[in-house]
Amino acid sequence: MQNSFRRRIRNITKHLKFFLTEKESFYLGIPFEQYVKSPLLSKYNLPTTFPSQKLGIEALPRGSVTKANSNGKFGRKQPEEFEEINRRIDYVRKKDKVRVKYDRTYKIYKKVLLHQFKAKLNFVINKHGEQLVVSKKLEFDEINSIESTHTANMFCEIFNDFEVYDKDLNPAIHFNTKFDQLILPAGTLDDNSFEELIEMNKRFTKDEEKQKAFQKRLQILKSFNPDIRGKGPAGFLGYLVFGFSDIDIVILENMYAGNATYVFTTKNFENNIISDKQTVLNQKLNEKRFFHDNNWEKQISIYMEKLGKKPI
Repeated sequence: MQNSFRRRIRNITKHLKFFLTEKESFYLGIPFEQYVKSPLLSKYNLPTTFPSQKLGIEALPRGSVTKANSNGKFGRKQPEEFEEINRRIDYVRKKDKVRVKYDRTYKIYKKVLLHQFKAKLNFVINKHGEQLVVSKKLEFDEINSIESTHTANMFCEIFNDFEVYDKDLNPAIHFNTKFDQLILPAGTLDDNSFEELIEMNKRFTKDEEKQKAFQKRLQILKSFNPDIRGKGPAGFLGYLVFGFSDIDIVILENMYAGNATYVFTTKNFENNIISDKQTVLNQKLNEKRFFHDNNWEKQISIYMEKLGKKPI
């Protein structure tokens, strides 16, 4: 039987703090299409088809994390205390084949139960029609992240991956090496990274028309040669960041249709990086906002050309 995956997260806080606010609700999970690719489903006694009814399934305890999930995790009692246990020793001595029997007393550390979450995998469909496998609803707590970290590691053990979804099951940007910082080092949005964004969008948006709409918006932004890319800040889940250093602006573009494109000055964006949409609008922190309608391409092209930025 194949070994469980070994990837582990020491503390999930560093992954969450850029796009969740304190006490904000969220889920951890993966798309079902990624779930079914795991070679370990039978090992953990997990279904291979999407259940017709909403189910919460506890994976069998097969690895260190799932064992702690089902049986509990124990640690030394603090302050440390010892207890004595008696063990019966019974073996055949090699040199003379004599059977040896006696009782032996050991001193061991007293242990206490640290946690036993019994976390389950839930099969749900979000408002975009995407089939997801997610945890129970969690709450972001930067100080106490034990349960969230444990849940992330349970996904890592079985699937070698996890993603973050907001309280409405909308996806945040996937954790990978190309989007592991809020703003990545300078570099143009080349053809390879463009294709990566397209593939990522396909995972989150199953509607082909919406996929094509996003690809068109992305192609137009690419034509203006952005030099920075990254993921959206808190309050802007599902957004991608495109920077234009030469004209001193940052554009946030959403992967989903029916939203809006936000434009900030570089300085204002950095100063208000944790603001949510409502705060941005109420305090007029953004420079422009372009809705995803039939005039989007014309409006953003006129705006960029007024700033002296022409498509290449």
